[in-house]
Amino acid sequence: MVINFVCNQKELKKIKSEEIKNYLKKRTNHIWVNISHASNEEVNILKEVFKIHPTTIEDIFSQQTPIKHEEFEGYKVIIFKGIKEVKKTSITTYDIAFVIGDNFLITVNENGSEAIAELLKNEKRVETLLKRGKGYIVHHIIDKEVDRYLKIKTELNEDVRHIEREFMKSQGKETLTKVYSKELNFLDLRHLSESITDLCSHLTKPSESKIETGLIPYFKDVYDHALKTAEGYKSMLERINEMEEMHATMTSMRTNDAMRSLTIIMALMMPLTIITGFFGMNVKIPFQDNPFAALVIFISLIISAVLMIVISRKAGWISKKE
Repeated sequence: MVINFVCNQKELKKIKSEEIKNYLKKRTNHIWVNISHASNEEVNILKEVFKIHPTTIEDIFSQQTPIKHEEFEGYKVIIFKGIKEVKKTSITTYDIAFVIGDNFLITVNENGSEAIAELLKNEKRVETLLKRGKGYIVHHIIDKEVDRYLKIKTELNEDVRHIEREFMKSQGKETLTKVYSKELNFLDLRHLSESITDLCSHLTKPSESKIETGLIPYFKDVYDHALKTAEGYKSMLERINEMEEMHATMTSMRTNDAMRSLTIIMALMMPLTIITGFFGMNVKIPFQDNPFAALVIFISLIISAVLMIVISRKAGWISKKE
């Protein structure tokens, strides 16, 4: 599907694909072509009418192309990734490709961008932006998409706060699963946000991006939002890592406490084991014929246990409470 807009200083109107070539000749016309689910005929228009290189066509229709900005003869290309859905352990994205020429803009979005869909419904807004220049359409779309990144970051920040409160109450398996799943999400989101920050930083440099001078302040504002988003995800990752470190520390402390308790028990049992082992030997033992032998052994066991407890307290191995 292709939607074609052409705008001059007087009006905005939709045109058919076969009419694009005629309007393209007049430099005062600003043309915006939005493509989604393109057919072979529509791809041929890009090659024959707009003279788009085959490698560029491959990039703009591929979902594997990274975020980037490239210059070609007669046009420049921007590949942007928007967030479609934040799943439990992964992020679903969609690509938006911008091909910017002297008097035309081509946007390619195969999987649906809310920013583009809303703009297409508001032709008055399209006319206002397109009269100012094709770059203003690019800024509008990228700005809306970066705002979505910022909104998702705010929502996920609330999720992290909720997990932190749960974590302080319980370090169970369910809470840890939430912590690790959020970490996977934040790693992907931080990578995307940092790539977008680099792209927006590039667009704020007119000597490199060749964006209209009047758009520089607008893209600087987008850059600030993108940078804020990237730093927010970095901060949340640090909080996740702190919870993981705290869990590892608490697990180590519980293990140490268990080993210490077992060591104390073994130390208390050692003299008892020696006494019972000695009198349990199957040889002639002194006092074994004495009618009070069992009582003597029992008293010896109690005295040994008490003596070990006193020695352990004196040495500071166990506290009075223990």
